[in-house]
Amino acid sequence: MPPRSWTSPPTRREVTLLLFSFIVFFLSYNLETSLRVVGVNPDKLGSLSTLGLGSKDPGLDPDGRRPAAWRDELEKIIAGDWEWKEGEIAAVEHAQDSIFLEEIREAKASTYIYKAGAGRTAPRSATREVVGIGLTKGITVGQQFSRWEDKILETSVVAHVPGYTIFENLYTLNGTFYIVADRPSSVPPLGSIASSTSDRTKPPAAKDWRIISREEAKTIFGKFGGRVFGTSWLSTDPAESQDPYTLFSLYRAHNQLLSPQSATPFTSPSGLRIIGPGSMALDVTPPVRLIFPYVPTFSSPGFLPEDGNPKTHPPLRVKSYNGLHPHMLKAVFPTMGILYAEDWLDFGGMEVPYMLERTIVADSGAAERGRDQWTVGWVPPPKKPGSDELRKRSEQDETPSSSSTELKRADDDDDQTGKPVWAAPFVGFKIPEGWWSPVRQSLLSYLRLPPDSSISSEGKRKGQKQKPILTYVSMQLEPAAAGPRLRTEDHAALLRGLRKLEIEGVLGGVHVVRGNGSVEVWEQRMNAIAQSKIMLGPFGPHLADSIFMPAPLPITSTESTDSSPSQADPKLSAPVLMEFFPPGMFRRDQEYAVRSLGMRYIAWWNGRKFAGNSLPPVMGLSNDRLPKTDTLEILVDTDAVIQSVREEATRLSRAS
Repeated sequence: MPPRSWTSPPTRREVTLLLFSFIVFFLSYNLETSLRVVGVNPDKLGSLSTLGLGSKDPGLDPDGRRPAAWRDELEKIIAGDWEWKEGEIAAVEHAQDSIFLEEIREAKASTYIYKAGAGRTAPRSATREVVGIGLTKGITVGQQFSRWEDKILETSVVAHVPGYTIFENLYTLNGTFYIVADRPSSVPPLGSIASSTSDRTKPPAAKDWRIISREEAKTIFGKFGGRVFGTSWLSTDPAESQDPYTLFSLYRAHNQLLSPQSATPFTSPSGLRIIGPGSMALDVTPPVRLIFPYVPTFSSPGFLPEDGNPKTHPPLRVKSYNGLHPHMLKAVFPTMGILYAEDWLDFGGMEVPYMLERTIVADSGAAERGRDQWTVGWVPPPKKPGSDELRKRSEQDETPSSSSTELKRADDDDDQTGKPVWAAPFVGFKIPEGWWSPVRQSLLSYLRLPPDSSISSEGKRKGQKQKPILTYVSMQLEPAAAGPRLRTEDHAALLRGLRKLEIEGVLGGVHVVRGNGSVEVWEQRMNAIAQSKIMLGPFGPHLADSIFMPAPLPITSTESTDSSPSQADPKLSAPVLMEFFPPGMFRRDQEYAVRSLGMRYIAWWNGRKFAGNSLPPVMGLSNDRLPKTDTLEILVDTDAVIQSVREEATRLSRAS
């Protein structure tokens, strides 16, 4: 074999070794990528770092989270640690697979439900798309840009009661709401829709709300703008005017969209009583967003870290009060987003008009001013507007009179005094039976509890009487100014009496939960309340979650025939709320909420019991949305309360 020089061509053996070495180097240098290509789970790649192989940053899973082996506590707080399957909503074992509306044609009244849980058969209406925002599915970015040219859509009022109005095609520009209507009389007075941002007791100023014609809209809006799809809930109250029933009242108003719009009587300016034509229920979608335009995200100011290091996490800030526990919307409306004042300022700062496709506006100031008009069925006056109608209507909105020609009292005997201000949609709107059931069933699904229907059928199948569960909401461990609480000795005596009833078998269980339900114990608190038939505690908004107790189910004709009279009466199986007041004080917030759902209510003044139609009038506290109480201690006759609990438990056991 002749000698070889450096310039000699490589042999086949040398080429093979060179290619083999290059492939080994390439695969080793990119080990993690190579293993992913061949199908190795990224979760298992975390062990490579312990061997000195692989990188410190494994990247992200397809769902946007780090692989399980790399997740820390912060990752779990932000993104959660639940299972996240492709093509499904996160935390499907906690919440619903999908949210859509279903009209129950077999039922006596129209309603809609949230389908919860995997593996259930979807009805035909399940194919109805739910509005969502995305790049490839739902509403695209391009569709959110609307070029209306000279064809600006008019604003229409679907339903109205003072303080709660359902709009279609409501406009906003630079922080001002615009109602586009060639006939100003076709919408309610602005003073019954909203309030001034500077003084909640007065109607809105021109910078807050305006009624304009389509010709004016062309000049103000231009030829294009943004379009906000879906149903938006809008609470115009500031943080200090929010209360725990914001979600409750807005959902009640939302259900008005699901009711057939029956004929509504009203009184014309001449005194003639007219019945307007009815219409069918609208095509309704679930709420997409909840907007608090005047509630900032945080109530505490932001400060830089004390050490001045920009990489140091700043001090934790306190979120503004909006009446909702942080977990509540995630549990019952997981697809709903929340917008605060900062988000609303972004809308105004763009200097572009936006059209909100459907909006439910809630304003406590307008509801309070129009309290005597809650029972009125509002419809547009039938007369045609004159040429100067717009000017006259604007003057009326600037200086509202005590009596409006557009709204007349339908029932002068129905006194709304003392009712909470959020009760307007309960008084003024006719809602299908069982309207709150979808929200409760959604919460049960989140808490991994069986639905009410399965519990009822299982009890009937076993033929056993179910002992009611009781929840006592205690304020003893809350901060001093958190709200009223029982006297220490009465609290201890009440606990002893309740435990004795549990030992005797009168009660199926006794839960003692904290008043305000911190983030850490919220699930345990709601788990107890959702299963309880009896709930009691000192008065205040900490009892607002009583609306999630199991409401009495309606009795079908078959059940009422086969059952005894005591079992056929849903009132006998209704849960009960007991609220403790100091003598000479009473509020209707919790009472009105639970009784609107068919539950029973008992108020206590020490040893004096009030129930049914014997409730005292509102007294002692101004009927504000938030009670102003400090370290008030309440005296309770525990023997009388325990005896009443025994009687209620016996009634519920017999009706089960």
